[in-house]
Amino acid sequence: MTGFIADLAHKTRQLVEQNAMQDGLGRLTKSVTFDVKTLDALRSEKGSDEGKVFNLVRGLQKEIDDNADTAPVLQPLKDRAERILKDLENRNTTGLAAMDLLAALAAEKDAAAWAAKDTGLTPKAFVAFWALHDEAALKQAGIVPLELGKEIEKLYFLVNADEQRQLRAALYRPLITLAKEPRTLVVDRIVAKLLG
Repeated sequence: MTGFIADLAHKTRQLVEQNAMQDGLGRLTKSVTFDVKTLDALRSEKGSDEGKVFNLVRGLQKEIDDNADTAPVLQPLKDRAERILKDLENRNTTGLAAMDLLAALAAEKDAAAWAAKDTGLTPKAFVAFWALHDEAALKQAGIVPLELGKEIEKLYFLVNADEQRQLRAALYRPLITLAKEPRTLVVDRIVAKLLG
């Protein structure tokens, strides 16, 4: 039975890939751009939703591959997009439902792009800011994520072990109003984003 399911999944993937190319999406461009505008345009195009989902996920992957600066912000979206594609392949969702889920991811991606422009932060500092912009502990303590992002920007170039300790100590200062555990978690996330 397991062999049958694996074979079915493989054949489904092949059909999705073939439809993505046959329905015109592949002929227009090697991969489509993953954003709200493109997704809305694709909804009105002829062709299978499955093929459109495949091309959108492929477009997101290409964007990550082509732009290392935005990759850390986009990677969680890509992981979620790939789960949507996998659910589609395993027939746990429909093409239409997958398109709706991708629309939410595209809106999130567009919001990040606008925020990156508005903040004026360097890509490394923005990645840390974006990872923390909705952090409840920061909001409760009255810490403004953008101000924290600006502090991070001043510190992100530190790389050796001694400098990493200095970075951690410097990050604790603007977060002093947080309780110890949330403060440590926030600092760990910032350091991981900066040095990752």
